[in-house]
Amino acid sequence: MKKKEEIVKGLTGGIEYLFKKNKVDYVKGLGTFKDKNTLVATLADGKTETISAKNFMIATGSEVIKLPFLPLDEEVFVSSTGKNMKRIKVFNT
Repeated sequence: MKKKEEIVKGLTGGIEYLFKKNKVDYVKGLGTFKDKNTLVATLADGKTETISAKNFMIATGSEVIKLPFLPLDEEVFVSSTGKNMKRIKVFNT
């Protein structure tokens, strides 16, 4: 799990470095277009930010889908964001 966390940190840090190097502003949040040149972003703290621009780049990220027959306890069964993996159960089919 530590290796995965190092890789994720390296990838996201690399993107943030490239944004900074190329003078690209970015916002983390949920975005909704008001019109073709205006985006309203809802940030993690619940505040909103209205952004006007000629062009936007959208990175959607990902969310874990929970399956009803497979409980994700983040220890035995983990998602891509699991932090406390102790062991993995292997099933023979």
